Formats: sequence, structure tokens, C-alpha cells
Amino acid sequence: MRSIALLVRLRALLLLSVVGISLMTLAACGGTSSSGSGSSPNSQITLTVGGKLDVEAQLLTKMYTLLLRHAGFKVIEKPALGTNDVVFNAITSGAIDLYPEFTATGLQRLGLQTTHDPQKDYELVKQGFESKYKIVWLDVAPLNDTYGICAPKMAAAPLQITKLSQLPAAVASQLTVAAPTDGQEPLQTMESIYGVHFKKVIVMDEALTFNAVKQNQAQLNVCYTTSALIDQNGFVLLQDDKNAFPIYNPAPIVREDTLKKAPAIATALNPLAPKLTTQVSIDLQRQVTQAVNSGTPRSQAITQVATNWLKSVGLL
Repeated sequence: MRSIALLVRLRALLLLSVVGISLMTLAACGGTSSSGSGSSPNSQITLTVGGKLDVEAQLLTKMYTLLLRHAGFKVIEKPALGTNDVVFNAITSGAIDLYPEFTATGLQRLGLQTTHDPQKDYELVKQGFESKYKIVWLDVAPLNDTYGICAPKMAAAPLQITKLSQLPAAVASQLTVAAPTDGQEPLQTMESIYGVHFKKVIVMDEALTFNAVKQNQAQLNVCYTTSALIDQNGFVLLQDDKNAFPIYNPAPIVREDTLKKAPAIATALNPLAPKLTTQVSIDLQRQVTQAVNSGTPRSQAITQVATNWLKSVGLL
């Protein structure tokens, strides 16, 4: 009788063990299913990402969009939204939540001058925007898309000019410079620091300044230092060895109320910063241009180039 009773008790204990294990397994499966579904906090938040008109800005806007979607956010993308003022007004009004901005542009907005120290400039705009506009600057990238003076390689080589300090004032006074509208003030600063004064400045879109030089309407042009057009047109960027031009490092800027609601924005975007160098921007813009020249629509080319690069550096 004892053996029968013992056998019954053992069977009961075994049954309870099996039931317990089954319940634990179901609970674990249920937890995994829940976290892998669209019920994460990020999936309940919709963000609007804006951007400026140039290719580099559109690439940055696309990268932010892709990374935020990868983190689970719902994202409305508004690439090529407009000029500096248009995009800034959009974030301050709440029409967008974030966009890529540059430190020197931020300093101009605050009415401040560059310190010519990237970290100090970043700290100034970070503090100024949070205090004045309730806008937060996330991590800044080393990429520097500033202004520069470009010349055709064929013209610069015979003169043995590689640096702006090597340009004689007597020669500069005989030269015409083609410059974009936003490049006029930096050009005046450059003239002051280097002690030169150009004969004439003609104003046009930055992309057109290269053709202006080729057609001898000008001998030099003010260019953007990450522009793929420098190499494509056979030009050389003269070294700004006296640091006359301000520093333009990009960073995501986010409405403070948005970031409080969704702090994971910073987690998603900050790892991008250290990987964005000047050379990376030049290479990516070149890839976009090549794709467009091969017949790919610009928006599609930007998406492809941004996606492929983010995957290559392990961010997607």
C-alpha cells in the first residue's frame, strides 16, 4: 500500500512540475512576442523630420529618418523643406520636430562670432539654443562643410598656390571672384584676415560659380568645402591656413518638448555623429551625383546612398 501511495504522490508531483514548466514557457513566449511587436514606446510616437535644400542636407535628413524608423519611431519626412530661415521657422513653430543644423549657422542665428574652436562653438550654440529657443543640440559631427576659395587646377599649379596665404595682394586685386549669396560675408572676412581685396565679386548659385570660372567670368570662386563639384570640375580647394572661414559642424537639433517626450531620439541619432567626416560627405555626395547622372531620380539616389552607407558602418 505504501508503494502505491508513494507512486501516486510522485505522479502528482511530476504533473505539477510539467504544468509549472509549461506556464513559465508560455509566459516567456508571451513576453518575447510583446517586446517584438509594435507595442514599444517608440512606436506610439510620430516625429516630423525636416531638412534644407542642398544634397548634403538631404542626405543628413534621410539618415536621421532611417535611424529613427529603425529605432521604432513613426517618421514623417520633409526633405528639402526650404532655406535656413524656412526650416528654422518650422522647428520653432512646431511644424517639424528636428532637422540637421550647422554650428556656424547656429552662431549666426544667435548673433555670435565663431571662436575658431569647434568644441567652444558647439557649446555656445548648445547653450544659446536651449536658453533662447528651447531647442536641444544632440552630438555634433567632425564633418566641416564650410566655405573655401577654389581655383582650376590648371591655373593654380603654374602659380604654385596651394594656400590662401600664398596669394599676393597685388594679384588678388586683379581677380574676380564668383560667390554664392551666403558666401559674400565670409569672403569679406577672408579678405580682412589675409590682407587682400579682390577686384570684383559676382553673385550666383554656388553650383554655377564653377562654370563662371570656366567661362572666364571670374578667376576664383567661393565654394562649399564638401562639394563634389570641386573634383568633378577639375578645381582645387586652396587651404585656409589662417582659419578665416567659420566652422560648420552638423548635429541634429530637436525641440525640447519633443525630446522630453521621446528621449530615445538621442539614443538613435548620437552614434551617427563620430562617423560623419568631411571625406564621408564628399564621397556620399559624389555617389548621389553619379547615380543621378545615370538616370536615377535624385530622391531615390539619396535614399539608396544613405541606406547603403548606414548599413556599411553598422548603424542599420
